[in-house]
Amino acid sequence: MEKLNSNDFRKNVESGEGLCLVDFSATWCGPCKMQAPVLEELEAEKGYTIYSVDVDESNDIAGQYNVNAVPSLMIFENGRLKDTLVGFHSKEALIEAMEKYK
Repeated sequence: MEKLNSNDFRKNVESGEGLCLVDFSATWCGPCKMQAPVLEELEAEKGYTIYSVDVDESNDIAGQYNVNAVPSLMIFENGRLKDTLVGFHSKEALIEAMEKYK
């Protein structure tokens, strides 16, 4: 799972092609720490493109997408926001959410 700063986010997500999942999280967040291994499993098993954005380091991007709680998981397709999931989600729930856009 690649960690993105604000510039990388603009290049890889907003100007990117295809489907990706962005995990807006924070190092101090307990549920975020629980979510990370689930996302790593998904990336390895399903081949999804998954990025991580630290809301404290990239608060401009977090503000742009109205991230008010972490973890916030956002699905983008061809640079456009398609769906937002707030809080911890199981692997199955994330697969279901991603498959809607495949």
